[in-house]
Formats: sequence, structure tokens, C-alpha cells
Amino acid sequence: MNVYQLEVRARCPIHAELTDMYSVTIRTNALITVEVILDFFRQYKQKQIFQELLTQEAAVGLGAHVETVGIHAGVKVTCTAP
Repeated sequence: MNVYQLEVRARCPIHAELTDMYSVTIRTNALITVEVILDFFRQYKQKQIFQELLTQEAAVGLGAHVETVGIHAGVKVTCTAP
């Protein structure tokens, strides 16, 4: 099992002027190069997206189990996919 962890930033879909930061954990039996992971998440830096959808898109796009953790208005949100 390979585990990759990183911080990802994306724009808040409700408050476009805010940037959200997520702790992301990727788990897979396959090898995913760091460059592939970074290239995949680069598209979200300026994109407005909900955490739940970001998590689903990452799981599909990377072919792995993805968990994101973020805090929104003082509420800690953890999402997993698939």
C-alpha cells in the first residue's frame, strides 16, 4: 500500500474570495508519481469547488482511495472516496 499526503488549495464555491486548504491523503496499491499527483491538483488552485466533489474527482482522476480534511466556518469536514 502506498500512501501520499499533501496540502491542496481550492477556491470556496460560496465565498469566491476565500481559498480553502485541504489535507489530502491518497491510498493505493499502485505507484503514482509525485509529478502526476501535483499536476492533477494544480487545476484546482483557482477553481471554485466543494470539498466533496474535489474528493470524488481526485479518487476517479488518480484511481485511488482519497480522503480530504478541511475546516469550514469552524466545522471540520472529512470526505472519502470511493
